[in-house]
Amino acid sequence: MVRVALLKVNSYQEELVKESIVTGLSLLGLKGDFFDEKRVLLKPNFLAASPVEKAVCSHPAVVRGIASVAQEMKGRVEVGDSPGFGSVFKVAESCGVAATLKELNVPLVSFEDNIEASFPEGEVCKTFPLARRVNEVDKIISVARLKTHNLTKYTGAVKNLYGCISGRHKASLHLRYNEIELFSRMLVDLLGAVRPALSLVDGIVSMEGPGPRKGDPRFTGFMVMSQDAVAADAVACRMVGINPEEVLHLKYAGEKGFGVTDISKIEIVGDKEESIAVKVFKQADSDSPVTGAVPSFLVRFLRNYFVPLPKIIPGKCQGCQICAHSCPPGIIKVNKVAEIDKNECIRCYCCQELCPHEAITLKKRFVLK
Repeated sequence: MVRVALLKVNSYQEELVKESIVTGLSLLGLKGDFFDEKRVLLKPNFLAASPVEKAVCSHPAVVRGIASVAQEMKGRVEVGDSPGFGSVFKVAESCGVAATLKELNVPLVSFEDNIEASFPEGEVCKTFPLARRVNEVDKIISVARLKTHNLTKYTGAVKNLYGCISGRHKASLHLRYNEIELFSRMLVDLLGAVRPALSLVDGIVSMEGPGPRKGDPRFTGFMVMSQDAVAADAVACRMVGINPEEVLHLKYAGEKGFGVTDISKIEIVGDKEESIAVKVFKQADSDSPVTGAVPSFLVRFLRNYFVPLPKIIPGKCQGCQICAHSCPPGIIKVNKVAEIDKNECIRCYCCQELCPHEAITLKKRFVLK
């Protein structure tokens, strides 16, 4: 049985968060030598510059909690990420994490220096352009935020590892794996290559609706911790009414043996599920009908007619060109406002995810009822 700690946490009060993390480690049976003299890299969710109250990025109280606990357990801690847009330093400053790390004397590193990391066991991707620091440390801790995601339905501990790849390489992987099935299998290979030692999913305030950036903050009041990133995500999904089998990268990871999604094979320790489970959690906009069980000859038809396309809202577009710079296939042109070539769009939703003006929405041609 894989063990997952489920912890009821009612606020981001720093001592409460830290105490919850200590409790979680104890419930998982992780003793004092877990961090002892280890080089520990915390991988938070730094998507793009955003105020902490928007629930886009990792909360400073959660980063402080796990960093300070690791330090007290004699770990040599640093924090690193590659945001979807902007520098890691600006993003960390925008959400309040930079000030926290300065107080703790924890270095913040940018994932711009890459190496080609070999992963022969990969199903669709056998080499990754990983940040060099990911390959140099002893333990990687995925410090994720529970959010809906317009492409992958849900993002948490596993999807958070995509930030171990620098921005320009993330775009090329989106282009290379431009179907949700392939992209999800690539994420599973990445999980196998990185193998986080511990995963923490912050569901104290989650994001519902059109995530991972344009959704709405929602108090959900819990954290999840596990040495199995897939199991941590499966339990987090369960708490907000998402079926982990419908999150393709979790489904495929379970099938590959890189983690557990079957709740009957997960030992949930800590607080009771019924005291935490959230009702009517709004799902992402994409609502893709492709669930991995669809015959391949139908996939393109379904994508063309039922998977939403990004659409520019002219009155909101500022012509800033962030969408054009973030578009993996390079099919967005900007004059006064942005224009998307819908015939060439791969529906990765990077443009909608990174637009700072909320000027891009998702529009379906048809809707399944």
